[in-house]
Amino acid sequence: MKVPMIHILSVIGSVFFLLIILWSVRQKKLKEAYALLWLLIGSCMFVIAAVPALLRYISELVGVLYPPAMLFLLLLCGVIMLLFQYSLILSRNQEKISRLAQEISLLKNELEKLKKQK
Repeated sequence: MKVPMIHILSVIGSVFFLLIILWSVRQKKLKEAYALLWLLIGSCMFVIAAVPALLRYISELVGVLYPPAMLFLLLLCGVIMLLFQYSLILSRNQEKISRLAQEISLLKNELEKLKKQK
């Protein structure tokens, strides 16, 4: 049984993607908290690339008639997960920035009071 070249390239590409994620974490270019989601997505890519029948099974289970359309649906779900995670991070950082700006303002006010007392 001959394995199609696209399956081989898909497996190689997904392994390469996983290695890039691990290398980025090791080089401190990607934080572990973010890497978790990327590793999950990369692992799913690898499993789907390594077991093409799994995509057919999932698409039949969900009711999608064309398996590549199911792949796009899975990719869209992954992108939505990433966007949600980044929205959470942005919200948290916005709160931190607001708090820091308030603290700086209070410190400036305190510094001005001390200067006036001298």
